[in-house]
Amino acid sequence: MRNLLSLLFLASSIGLFAQTPPTVPIHNIKFVSASDLANCNDTSQYFNDTIRTVGVVVVDGGLVEVPSGSVQGGFRPFMYIADTATGATSAPFKGLEVLCSYSTGTGLVAHPIATQVVAGDIVEVIGRVGMFANNTQLEILNFNSLSLLAGTQTPPQAAVVSVGDLNNNNRINQLETGEQWEGAFVEIQNVTVVNVNLFAGGNRVSFDVVDAQGNRINISDRFIAQKLPSHTPVNPESPYALANGGPGNGTFSPPTVGAFYNSIRGIVMHSANGCLGGNGRGYELNPFDSTHYNLGASPPFVENVARTPLVPNASQTAEINFTAYDLDGTITDIKLYYSGDSSQPLSAFTSITPQLIPGTVDEYSAVIPAFPNGAFVRYYIEATDNDNNVTLAPFGAGSTAADFFYYTVRSGGLVIPDIQFALDNGNSPYTGQAVTVTGVVTSSIKVCDLGFVYIQDPDFNEWSGIGLVGSPDLVSLFREEEVTVTGTVQENFGFTQINVTSVTKTGNRRTVTPVSVSPNMPAMYASGEIEKYEGMLLRMENPNGKIFISEPRRGNFGDYLISTDTANGLAESTIVLAGRDGNSRSSLYVSVVNDSVWATQNGQMMVPVVVTNKSMEFDAIDGVLFFGFGEYRLLPRANDDFINPNFTLDSLDCRPLISVRSFEGSADVRIYPNPASGQFNVEIAEAGNYALQLNDLSGRTIRSQVMNNGKSVVSVDNLPEGMYILRVVDTQNGMMVKTAKVLVKK
Repeated sequence: MRNLLSLLFLASSIGLFAQTPPTVPIHNIKFVSASDLANCNDTSQYFNDTIRTVGVVVVDGGLVEVPSGSVQGGFRPFMYIADTATGATSAPFKGLEVLCSYSTGTGLVAHPIATQVVAGDIVEVIGRVGMFANNTQLEILNFNSLSLLAGTQTPPQAAVVSVGDLNNNNRINQLETGEQWEGAFVEIQNVTVVNVNLFAGGNRVSFDVVDAQGNRINISDRFIAQKLPSHTPVNPESPYALANGGPGNGTFSPPTVGAFYNSIRGIVMHSANGCLGGNGRGYELNPFDSTHYNLGASPPFVENVARTPLVPNASQTAEINFTAYDLDGTITDIKLYYSGDSSQPLSAFTSITPQLIPGTVDEYSAVIPAFPNGAFVRYYIEATDNDNNVTLAPFGAGSTAADFFYYTVRSGGLVIPDIQFALDNGNSPYTGQAVTVTGVVTSSIKVCDLGFVYIQDPDFNEWSGIGLVGSPDLVSLFREEEVTVTGTVQENFGFTQINVTSVTKTGNRRTVTPVSVSPNMPAMYASGEIEKYEGMLLRMENPNGKIFISEPRRGNFGDYLISTDTANGLAESTIVLAGRDGNSRSSLYVSVVNDSVWATQNGQMMVPVVVTNKSMEFDAIDGVLFFGFGEYRLLPRANDDFINPNFTLDSLDCRPLISVRSFEGSADVRIYPNPASGQFNVEIAEAGNYALQLNDLSGRTIRSQVMNNGKSVVSVDNLPEGMYILRVVDTQNGMMVKTAKVLVKK
């Protein structure tokens, strides 16, 4: 069957490409000169070119596991191939990622060959050389861009690479030695787990390891090998799928901080940071088989660390409870170290000995004394086993980097900066915890606004904004309202948010003044300091002049760049996103977009399209700072966030609402049946042009369609049970005529 497919695809390919693009070896596509890399330029010389290449498949297509809401079938296919001249082991600049989805005009579809290939197959690919977060990839053009050729070849085995060649001890990409391994199959050796990150609601996991020198790399989950038991395979050819005789779920068990690996193998991918201006994970490693994890001798494990109360006041001690055990021996010593002085070195921390909780064999408790209000308290746990293996929680065995559990003593309870502040510019210390905080709404789901809810504490200028998802009651919030929310802190692909369970309006109103920053701040992006503004309302302005479009179109996902000079590149610019693409959370009430396609793709824009160009200038641009896909982006909420542009922005008299007045039109809208199972109907009595959107409680657009003669049928057949938010909008004036909750029951 595979041979038949090969012949069919090859024949159709020859018919389509009467003038075949130039054939370029993978090495030439991937090669970047030493001088370019030294100057922080990792771009292929063939970037944006359409070329043809031939490679040997390194990873079975069924092992790729990338869920996607924008590709039909819910799966985004990739192939990993090597130059046919590579040899027995992976070699510099000879590995390549291929993106194997393409547009049919009605949406993106996965190419069937991509999931059927096995390691050793020879493939021909015709596509455009692109980049995603500085990871070079070949993007196929259409159905005929991928062919399975006759014959096979032994794929290259993993090359042993030093972690320090890829990243430094801050996980910053080392371009001069690391770029050559991007897309290649490699092995790292003698590493220790220092951080385990459960994200996407606890349904995904990645973890950081360090070598003996402290160089750090993330082990990521591009393949089924690292999917958790809660994950159901989306790749139709996955050997883990029930239909293919598999268990029907992932089987990976996350390591514990302190676990030691003799070696880990996988494909190197790039998530740009450092001088490149992104805030990604650097070079990361993606194992694609369970045998790629070679676990060594087991050090003690310290888990389930909990603090009571979560936020002590000045009169309260903090009780620390945790579990500690050793899989191949016994724990011989255990200590908790703490300090209430933020400048105190480790050597000056106070030591106490935790006690076993009566009736248990591995549950411990220790008490940190009370500290004054405002004190920043740090602490960590050290466990030693009978083989003198040491685990430092949350450090990880053998690590000397400054990483702690920590809290700030507060008289009035938790504030947003406590949730957002992270010592390592990383995940919130309250991830997974139930919290209650108060803030002022800076963007809402209302008409003429971002379409997503953020709150901010106006008493702080850093770490003080956060996104809210989850509760259907968020739809009732207006800008400038002060609200108290309760929910669970989540990290959604590195973006901190609260999954809200209850919302209470305090009755107070406050104005949040945008924090002024320059779009040209390379040092802040390179160091990760920009993290302190995540979720906050910012004003990008140039103290010495205007703001300009420095790159009108950056990639295919709706981004463009702004800076203080049109000649500035990514490192000296800020990314702006509008027009809404998939999970990007951007606004439908912003005209300034990088392509007119966003008028109707991934949502119906409610204002006229104005395509970016380098002649545009502004006094300032306001927006909320969002982190996603490894990069920070400014999300303007509506056209009035563009301050004094040198061109006309038609807002259709659209102004964000800041009070509880009628925000819906008077049209009679019927929604039935509700609850719905397979589908529901939307009918509007008044003549006009209407569009509707169905969002889940995280704000993600599930359905977006234009109503036909005031009627629409919305399919919910493949949606999970739960509450959804339906919005009906008059496309002529941008007015929202109905917002309603729709319950899906099966």
